[in-house]
Amino acid sequence: MGYDSTLFCGTYEYYAKYRPNVPEEVVQIIIEQFDIKPVDRVLDIGCGTCQMAIAMNGKCNEMVCLDSDLEMLKQAKRELERMNLKQKIVLVNCYAEDLIKRKNEFEIFKLVTICRAFHWMDQNKVLTDLDSLISEDGGIAIISDGSFWTGEEEWQNAVKKVVQKYLGKERRAGKGTFKESPEPWENIISRSAFSVVESKEVEIVRTWTVESIIGWLFSSSFASPKYFGNKIEKFKKDINETLLLINPDGVFNEHDHFNLILASRPRK
Repeated sequence: MGYDSTLFCGTYEYYAKYRPNVPEEVVQIIIEQFDIKPVDRVLDIGCGTCQMAIAMNGKCNEMVCLDSDLEMLKQAKRELERMNLKQKIVLVNCYAEDLIKRKNEFEIFKLVTICRAFHWMDQNKVLTDLDSLISEDGGIAIISDGSFWTGEEEWQNAVKKVVQKYLGKERRAGKGTFKESPEPWENIISRSAFSVVESKEVEIVRTWTVESIIGWLFSSSFASPKYFGNKIEKFKKDINETLLLINPDGVFNEHDHFNLILASRPRK
């Protein structure tokens, strides 16, 4: 799937505030898998508002955080200015598919992370290009977690129905609709130079409120505020009423998991 520059237009503040953090357990698995040390450099592709860089704080020397959406990077910069991160952060406005054009600028990385973004990319091209950007002993970590659209909690199903009431049955994505990958990512990656592929899963439980659920929806590509026009307040009211019918206390649990695909080259 090629990246649509309109995907996250209007979501930036919601993305920074309501997207869940990457758990420490996930970071630790990656660090141990690739033996990441405080002197190493990491490239994060599709960085959003730098959730991955924040989670990796102090684990490496430098993180180059790349995103094709300039406004998203501006929001990331505002978030980072509020923090005191230990590693150097470099924000780069660039499409994943244009990485190879800037090879000399980027130099070599020990690790490349792609968190909640691999589905938007020309995956085969990006994997091919990364072969010349990652050290021989390095690799790729692709991280993903669930979506309210695919979630199985009662309240998630109810929220999805409200979204569909306003925006239609199909899952929107920028100018078009979302298309699932035709095959498992592990299969795609195993055909690349990084053919040693290992999958891991980290179970998590999150607690949401009505406010944070609406905030997460407005951070997404399928329920961006721009889609609702002058019906946005009515939509928020519908979500609020629907959720409080399920639990008047306004607190909702989500049982989810982070999927990790860890890929490296075969040992010589």
